[in-house]
Amino acid sequence: MSLDPSWRPLEDDLTLFNEKTWLAGMILSAVAYGVVLTLFILSFIQLVRTTTKSNLKSKLPLIIYISLIFLFGTLIVGAGAKFTQLSFIDGRLFPGGPAAFEQAEFSIPIDEIANVSYVLATWLADGMVVWRCMIIYRSCRYPSWLVMGIPFLAYLGSIVIGVLWLIQISTLNPWSATTLNFTAPYFWLSLALNITMTCAITGRLLVYRWRISSVLGSRHGSQYTSVAAMIVESAFLYSAFALLFLVPFALNNPIQNTFIQMLGEIQIIAPLLITYRVAYGEAWSSNTTAQMFSTNNGGRAKVRIQFSGPHTHSSPSTLLGTKSETQKETEEYEMHRSMA
Repeated sequence: MSLDPSWRPLEDDLTLFNEKTWLAGMILSAVAYGVVLTLFILSFIQLVRTTTKSNLKSKLPLIIYISLIFLFGTLIVGAGAKFTQLSFIDGRLFPGGPAAFEQAEFSIPIDEIANVSYVLATWLADGMVVWRCMIIYRSCRYPSWLVMGIPFLAYLGSIVIGVLWLIQISTLNPWSATTLNFTAPYFWLSLALNITMTCAITGRLLVYRWRISSVLGSRHGSQYTSVAAMIVESAFLYSAFALLFLVPFALNNPIQNTFIQMLGEIQIIAPLLITYRVAYGEAWSSNTTAQMFSTNNGGRAKVRIQFSGPHTHSSPSTLLGTKSETQKETEEYEMHRSMA
């Protein structure tokens, strides 16, 4: 079915494309919010169900965290929907059309709710990635301050620039700032932090994957070291979508309008995925290393392996190596496996 050309608005193609990108961004943002809602409900129920008096101190902060970040996600999509209504319906005759309205009225109160919620959600999301990196590197041979020093400073810098960005867009929109524009530095710093954490977490998990596979086989520990686990733990999802916004923004391409609206929910999906894994006991914890590579008082690696065969017992056998190195553990494992 073709539309009557007389129904087409008297606007040029670029203006209409701008309007399409804004509308598409709001629709896709609502889709992403559905994912946020689902992950929040699943994580919240599981955390509440498994909370006891003994683990209340560890579970309660996570419950508060996902509740706050879900609240911010709800405010983002709700305020965005209202802003879209204002631009496409209530203010349809604004000079330049809805796309011009979206840019010129970026600082009105309803959109400020979304902007403030977005920045607060960013702080919580970035904080989750920094926390996960700290957990995964807790057993590292190097001091924690050496490993986490630069990411922590970048996180503090992101908070400072986020405040400056909010102050700026309370009077100017990101596209009309003629002096110092904090939009690009704010998003680039957050992206740099997430990319750094992505590389650090993925690299650490790859090392563990190699160690576990060498000793126990490739099937062991896959819930911690699979490709999907690395993507979730490192919050790769947000880094990818941030690039999809920043590159068009730098090129002044209208497609940026779609991704800037989606980012608000995408950045929330990433930490909720991590929390979901934590709630169901699939995420890397401070005890994971000890569980996989337990060490006795003499410093020798201890691995518990179940063998089944005509010459073995049904109970687990404990293999004690005389070296703490992975090579020795592998040799012992191969010897006992050949005997089984």
